[in-house]
Amino acid sequence: MKCLHCDSEWKTNEKISASITKCPFCGENPQVREDQQSFENSKDALAAIYKKFGADVLLGDKLKSYFSDFMPSASRSIKKLINSVYDSGASKILKQSINSSQEDKERAVKIAIRNLTEDFVAHDVVENIIFEFINALGWQIAKPTSEPTEAEKKLAEAEKKVAEAEKKAAMAEAEKKATEEAAKKAIEDAAKKAEEAVEKFSSTPSSPPVRPSPTPVKPSSLPTPPYKIPANFERIIGGTFMMGSPVNEHGHYDIETQYQVTLSSFIMCRFTVTQKEYFEVMGVNPSEFKGDNLPVEKVTWFNAIEYCNKLSQREGLTPAYNIKGTTVTWNRKANGYRLPTEAEWEYACRAGTTTAYNTGLNFTDNTGWCIENSGDTTHPVGQKPANAWGLYDMHGNVWEWCWDWYGNYPSGAQTDPTGVGSGAYRVRRGGGWSHSASYTRSARRSYFDPDDRNYAFGFRVVRS
Repeated sequence: MKCLHCDSEWKTNEKISASITKCPFCGENPQVREDQQSFENSKDALAAIYKKFGADVLLGDKLKSYFSDFMPSASRSIKKLINSVYDSGASKILKQSINSSQEDKERAVKIAIRNLTEDFVAHDVVENIIFEFINALGWQIAKPTSEPTEAEKKLAEAEKKVAEAEKKAAMAEAEKKATEEAAKKAIEDAAKKAEEAVEKFSSTPSSPPVRPSPTPVKPSSLPTPPYKIPANFERIIGGTFMMGSPVNEHGHYDIETQYQVTLSSFIMCRFTVTQKEYFEVMGVNPSEFKGDNLPVEKVTWFNAIEYCNKLSQREGLTPAYNIKGTTVTWNRKANGYRLPTEAEWEYACRAGTTTAYNTGLNFTDNTGWCIENSGDTTHPVGQKPANAWGLYDMHGNVWEWCWDWYGNYPSGAQTDPTGVGSGAYRVRRGGGWSHSASYTRSARRSYFDPDDRNYAFGFRVVRS
């Protein structure tokens, strides 16, 4: 007679065979398959097989405890594993190899693992069971190594990407915290020094004070303006900086050749002009993406110039621009609103930094809005952290028109430069929601026909 559980055979007659209810080797009904028994009986059956092979160390509580580590939901898989011991003949292969050569033993182990794995997907579980058994037999066989499967390789690659993403997120959070703390301190220091300077200037008007700057600079030659700084504007203390980018900066263009620039102080709006502000002055809203607090876009350079003049007139200021058709001249003595020069824009954007972005060497989610994180639309102004001057959205969201004609930078040091004398295109700066991050670098230059409009073109205003 042969037991269907442990493959054991013994001699008996038909009468005795019909009355046998337990296998003398494993103690189970030799004519009932494992899948008709309870889970607990299955564990006992496998233990009996190990016992027959002489693996006494695996008996009793140790073996039951090993299987009990699995959740109840895994019982079906464990039953399948135990069945495969019988069905695939893995137990027979191991049994026949007990007294074989080392080479045969190793081959038997590999075959057993392979046969079991075909029916039971948890390869590690199969290996553990087989090697607990052969270790109990005293065999000196190391676990076989194999090349990872394509699925395992993909899983490892996915886990690596997740770990890298978590690392980048942690670094971004640390950079954000450091930037916010530095910005807060810089703003507090600048405000304190500005107050001291105003007091000094008020008491000695004939001796203009030296203005602080985020970098070592030459003092501005102009005193604090004799007017109250409007809401949502920041005082940008004049100074000297290197305009353009070094040749080793990622994304550098030859048109960004560095040169020294010294600027006078000015005030700049913290935000680009919003649709609500533009409508209140111009009576129209040309924007593609509608929303009061969204930046106005689809404005030409001429639209921006006209807005500056009308805003100045509303507040009783002298308009900065004389407009005759498409000819526009700038009255440098006027106290009205105007567009920043290209040099003023970059100086304000950098806020004392010399890296590609005012948040560091690389663009992060806290730097601004670009094609990688914008969702193909503009965003309300002021959602990303401000730079050290307190200015928002200097990197991305919408491009910002500047006063200058587009042309090559001068070769020598300049003071309050206004660009080349004439040209075909006007400068725009800052990048936008529809362009990649590299377009938002502090030194990145771009240009467009002053009469063109686009749903990524906006502007912000300044005053001298």
